[in-house]
Amino acid sequence: MDLPICDICAKTGVLCSVCETKLQRGQISELDVEVSKALYGIGVEGIGFERAIDTKNFVIILTKKEDIGKIIGKNGDNLRLLSRKLGKKVRVIGTENMRDTIYDFVAPAQITAINTVYMPDGNIIRRIKINKKDKKKLRMDIKEIERLISSLSNDRVEISFE
Repeated sequence: MDLPICDICAKTGVLCSVCETKLQRGQISELDVEVSKALYGIGVEGIGFERAIDTKNFVIILTKKEDIGKIIGKNGDNLRLLSRKLGKKVRVIGTENMRDTIYDFVAPAQITAINTVYMPDGNIIRRIKINKKDKKKLRMDIKEIERLISSLSNDRVEISFE
């Protein structure tokens, strides 16, 4: 398994000194530990993820594209088990390509354009334009989506509707 904590810690629920140090330094979060334990408990071989994010309504699991199906499981069984264990709905998003990740965050809403604006001071702004009709389809608050994408890309994010 490719989890933020070692397999022994995921299995026993007790963190070893290495994993405890990662937690104390902020390299992993309590939620990463909780999701790792839950995924290990499901027992599917080869499951891994990079990071878990807690939002108001969801737990978002960021993983490699090839691991998305494994985490979701056949007919969404693993996802339902994770939701029960974590007490929130779970969304799984791939992180290989920032453009695809942005589309996953706003799905099922339709993106009409993603523009990258390079500012004279060296900062980068990602402007995401979404169809006005799809505003109600967003599963999260606009500011929350902007904050999450910004934390992943280290760029400022602005969402607008056309």
